[in-house]
Amino acid sequence: MSIASPLAGKHVVVVGGTSGIGLAIAERALAAGARVTAASRNPQRAAGNVPHGIATEQADITSAASIESLLDRVGPFDHLAMSAGTTALGTVRELDSAAARKFMDTKFWGAYEGVRAAADRIAKDGSIVLIGGIASRKHGPGRPMMAAINAALEAFGRANAVDLAPVRVNVIAPGLVETPAFDDVPEDVKTRLLTQYIASVPVARVGLPEDIASTALFLMTNGYATGSVVDVDGGVQLT
Repeated sequence: MSIASPLAGKHVVVVGGTSGIGLAIAERALAAGARVTAASRNPQRAAGNVPHGIATEQADITSAASIESLLDRVGPFDHLAMSAGTTALGTVRELDSAAARKFMDTKFWGAYEGVRAAADRIAKDGSIVLIGGIASRKHGPGRPMMAAINAALEAFGRANAVDLAPVRVNVIAPGLVETPAFDDVPEDVKTRLLTQYIASVPVARVGLPEDIASTALFLMTNGYATGSVVDVDGGVQLT
């Protein structure tokens, strides 16, 4: 006898769901039998990456009105994953305030707007998954903004697990994951980062979007998990 997936028939909305970690979450949820909506700023440009069966929507995570409109358009939903953001690398000497604010506006304030809009729209037995990063606690050169924003996301997720209960809120803190977010990073910087990371972690590889997606589905379907920060980092904190 086959056992039905806990996501079968559920509606999963993934903001930032047309590339990288978000797309991997959308694909995993679809394979688990969920109805999936993937939203991004320019879904038409990413249409070739999105498998048949995943609905696409436009949303600008820096706009409260855009996120609220998205969640109104898609109708009732059970789970929300927020996986949108840019990468801001550089010390305070190298990273100007405009670039730092852009990262804050997308990754932190984007998550804020998503959670705020979902609070009165999501199913009461549903869940929200935020994608943070291990830079919150494993500091490295040139990542002060990544450290600050990911730490803020962890605190934000824990607080909302209390405030929004019984809706469950969890945060995933990945290590280095190779995604299109690195497309804007200079090639020499990217190569150096990946090489150093691979040499430093017990698993001897960088993360893949699928590594994070499997954790997201676990958090969506485990009704006892809330207020958690789950590290999926290849063991980088051990080194």
